[in-house]
Amino acid sequence: MLKQQLIDSLDFANKNQEVQGEIALSSMPRLWDVLADSNDCVESSREKISYVLRGFHDKNGRPMMEIEVEGSCQLRCQRCLEAIIYPLKMTSQLHLVDRCDWDEFSCEKEDADSIPANNQLDVIALLEDEILLNLPFAPMHVAGTCRSVMEGYLVEKEDQVKENPFAVLSGMKKR
Repeated sequence: MLKQQLIDSLDFANKNQEVQGEIALSSMPRLWDVLADSNDCVESSREKISYVLRGFHDKNGRPMMEIEVEGSCQLRCQRCLEAIIYPLKMTSQLHLVDRCDWDEFSCEKEDADSIPANNQLDVIALLEDEILLNLPFAPMHVAGTCRSVMEGYLVEKEDQVKENPFAVLSGMKKR
């Protein structure tokens, strides 16, 4: 497991700092539930994502952070339940809001999301949060490309074809 990386988020933004690197998906345990094979993820650190975290101020002088993530992960297709390679390429901007100003700031309409400013912000947990928020709710292969589902048949193994019991019903519907 990767060592926890903590930053002071306001100081990071005020000094326009930047952190970049690579991180294995195996070091993000909350992601394991949505990956196609979490056992592979735990045993191996092959799948990595690259990230850049930048601190800056918006046009109104408020502290912000920008997160860029690039890489890929294997999710489970909700049609055929097989693995699907999902590209991760995202950019998020987050306003850093002092906890005492949270209620006032949360009422404003902004393009960027907001998070509370934190003097011990866990960078890996932040990356994991942003990835989870940007994953599709029900990932699927492009229509017609799922290997194990065919019209009227379910394919269990490569050479074994079993007739779908509901295919008979679709034939009755046409009568």
